[in-house]
Amino acid sequence: MTDRARRNLLWLGGVAVVYAALSEGPAMVRRAFPHDFDFEPVPGLPGFRRIASGRVSAVSPMLVGLDPGAAAPPEAARDPGPGPLCASLFGAVSAEAAVPVAYFSDYRCAFCRVLTPLLLDRAEGAQAPIRIVWHELPLLGETSETAARAAIAAEAQGAGAAWHRRMAGGALVPSPPVFRRVAEGMGLDADRLIRDMRAAATDRRLAVSRALADRFGFIGTPALVVGRTAVLGRIDAPDLDRLIALERAAGPLPCA
Repeated sequence: MTDRARRNLLWLGGVAVVYAALSEGPAMVRRAFPHDFDFEPVPGLPGFRRIASGRVSAVSPMLVGLDPGAAAPPEAARDPGPGPLCASLFGAVSAEAAVPVAYFSDYRCAFCRVLTPLLLDRAEGAQAPIRIVWHELPLLGETSETAARAAIAAEAQGAGAAWHRRMAGGALVPSPPVFRRVAEGMGLDADRLIRDMRAAATDRRLAVSRALADRFGFIGTPALVVGRTAVLGRIDAPDLDRLIALERAAGPLPCA
């Protein structure tokens, strides 16, 4: 091989490294130089802690696509009712090996479309390190709420995870006709799904999730409660995996 050929190979290799670094960005840096999380207590929730990470899709009149006519639910509708906090967050809490993850998302949240597949990939298999509990938090208008109701209705038929993966991977416009086609394609009862979207049980699920979000101070999406740790905003795969590992080693939940 000539000196010129070797120089060309070295140059191409350098270009490949730079391209990889630009493509992965902060995730590559975090893998090479892992950092410590900065935890702080969640006010009013003893035993829970939080970290701040990334940007969020918060309710703001400056947001593109926000439906200004969409009204927030009345305060009375936000009351999650009696019951331990962990039960509302995570459902049935047991001594399982998997870390429970309460996931607050909005269909129109761009970062949620990235985070949803990451969580689903980690929740699959017999030895999955996490168990996801879905909390719809439609903050970005009427379209978000319509999609949230459809997700809850699909979960009522045992297809919550599959529905979220399907919706995160496409650019569908949320509407009853679209939901009907998706439900039929997934083998669900489409008529039941449309009915359940407006059911009282769906209203209660939305109210409980909104109340929980208020208690943790979640002003936008995505938001997570991974075991005892709340995260508001985007979190990349390396940090997510480190946080899951920390929570697996942390022992029982503070309100279990």
